[in-house]
Amino acid sequence: MHPSISKYIFPPFLIITLLCLPFLSPALGEEEAYQIGREDVLEISVWQTPDLSKTVAVDAKGNISYPFLGTLSVSGKTPKEVQDLLKVKLSEGYVKDPQVSVSVKEYNSKKILVFGDVAQPGLYKLKGSLPVLEVLFMVSGVKQSAKRMTVIRPVNVSEDAVPLSMASGKRKKGSQSEESAKALEVNLISLLAKGDLSQNISIHPGDTIYVSSATGEKYYVLGKVRKPGPYEWVEDLTVLEAIKLADGAAESAALNRIQIRRNRGGNEELIRLNVVDIMKGKKKDDVIVRPGDVIIVPESWI
Repeated sequence: MHPSISKYIFPPFLIITLLCLPFLSPALGEEEAYQIGREDVLEISVWQTPDLSKTVAVDAKGNISYPFLGTLSVSGKTPKEVQDLLKVKLSEGYVKDPQVSVSVKEYNSKKILVFGDVAQPGLYKLKGSLPVLEVLFMVSGVKQSAKRMTVIRPVNVSEDAVPLSMASGKRKKGSQSEESAKALEVNLISLLAKGDLSQNISIHPGDTIYVSSATGEKYYVLGKVRKPGPYEWVEDLTVLEAIKLADGAAESAALNRIQIRRNRGGNEELIRLNVVDIMKGKKKDDVIVRPGDVIIVPESWI
């Protein structure tokens, strides 16, 4: 396998799930429900009237320019509503009993931003909502170190669903703002390694997605180490490794009297550990660090 490809993961269950999705879920974003937005491209067909059959783009004001009728506002309308509007307008002295069909040729108004530990970060166009697994497939997977996905979602989304970080210019009252956004968390370890489909939430147009190797949970190394403080928790980390990540023990450290204070259901559990023995070969005596653990390296009595 190519080195660059091996950095990204697609568990077998993910591929099987993606293959089954078209059969397990209804079609997304049917045209009748889709709200047209700026930058979308519409295909308008009028039966037996080629001069009125046009491909038109929605401009920055949400309008299209159409023969005879001039400027028409279409932003926020469904293709069916635009179709009905054109039928009424064209029947007013232009075409007798017009047969009009309107479809969306290019879905450009609704976007998501994906960045962080993914193979292909960037801005992506969506027709409608997608589950997380489909989004991961769209960005060609995540790095093997990826553990957490944070989704920033605007509370109020217009027909032009653009991620908050991409919105430009002054916002009108009631429009998207940082104050009207909420954060959703996806545990990628549970989703990708354990197949927990409860983490397979829907991603909506307008979402900003950040994938990181951080879990958001911490543990603490205190006492006689060179760099005491909080550290980002990762799975399968041992106490010995945690001390090494704290730049090692100080010369005055008593490594034979390590304490781990752990909260278990509201009660504190005290675990004592002799790291000297572990360093001499008793690896089985090492302890796996849990989120919230406080590792205390005391001072030597000598």
